[in-house]
Amino acid sequence: MPNADKNRNREIRLVNEIKRDNKESFKELYFIYYERLFRFAWNRTHSEDAAAEFVQELFARVWINRKGLNSAKSIKAFLFRSLKNLMIDAAKLHSSKNLHLEEARVSATEKDADLKIDLDDAVENLPQKIREVYFLSRYDGFKYYEIAEICKISVKAVEKRMAKALSILRKTFHQKYFHN
Repeated sequence: MPNADKNRNREIRLVNEIKRDNKESFKELYFIYYERLFRFAWNRTHSEDAAAEFVQELFARVWINRKGLNSAKSIKAFLFRSLKNLMIDAAKLHSSKNLHLEEARVSATEKDADLKIDLDDAVENLPQKIREVYFLSRYDGFKYYEIAEICKISVKAVEKRMAKALSILRKTFHQKYFHN
């Protein structure tokens, strides 16, 4: 795993430099993670503006609180966990519906849109912890060990939650499409 070691060493160096007020290292961290964080936020908000605002807010908070960063822990996991918490807090404050269902109708054929809407509804109705693991895996492309880091759970717990999510989704679609 020389590449993983190289990435970890880079993370440690960046965090330590950022803690010393190095703006270039902060900029490097921003460019390394911005796109993945943006996709992570977009998959939950389905709004480019909202996703960009969440990521900007996250990085602003990281800079403001840079002295408290811990280079012994994964900055990647910290960023995604912090972004998730920002979005949860915002959802609690505003608790508004996403506009992604209308976008799905416009961007696909009517039949495909109906299927997409049904899938979106089914995923939205998953229990929160199961839904989060499903999103991280299916929408954001994280590996199970990365999801475990982000959610602060074991890899086994990630596997169980994914199995439960897939089981619930299978049952939902089986009932809807084969037992009308």
